[in-house]
Amino acid sequence: MNSTGNIAVLIMAAGESSRMKGIKQILPWKGSTLLVHTLKTLLRVQKEHLFMVLGANSELIKTESELASKPVTLLKNERWQNGLGSSISFGIDYVLKQQHRFDGILICLADQPLLTSAYYTEMLALFKMSSVPIVATKYPNKSGVPAIFSRELARELIHLDQDYGARYLMSKYKDKMIVLDAGGQIVDIDTPETYTALYQKHNKN
Repeated sequence: MNSTGNIAVLIMAAGESSRMKGIKQILPWKGSTLLVHTLKTLLRVQKEHLFMVLGANSELIKTESELASKPVTLLKNERWQNGLGSSISFGIDYVLKQQHRFDGILICLADQPLLTSAYYTEMLALFKMSSVPIVATKYPNKSGVPAIFSRELARELIHLDQDYGARYLMSKYKDKMIVLDAGGQIVDIDTPETYTALYQKHNKN
């Protein structure tokens, strides 16, 4: 069993959001921004050991989201243009070099605002109670993030350096993985149209 449940949280927020008509991380959401909303959701689950990888527009994002005052360690991937895999590799490498020894790392995205603290709590509980090296999230035709990787597998993530995220490891260890269904909470905001529709539905006065 992963008995201690000693987990680091790694929030991926380094992308340029090229398909959006603005900087996705700082788009309005429920009185703050998409990024701050995600951080607040995670802070209801865990109060410490939160890390955030920034890249494109990092200074503007830090200022607009007032990240300096938030309980999160900010990292900047200078090679963010190499894609999500590069930013995951960068963040994992930093976390594993910390003096504190983590049993696993929860990787999540800044653009999935429908995910609840209850879902993240369920993921962490499953990881703690089981002996599997990965607890991932179910998508229509694949598994993906949010996902928790054991410390041993996290070392393999350091070698990622392309825009394919952690899918390779999920495929490699698919027989040793728990996949959790988040239902309608899984929506990636990748276009202005998706953002507008979700905002109008979930940000009512």
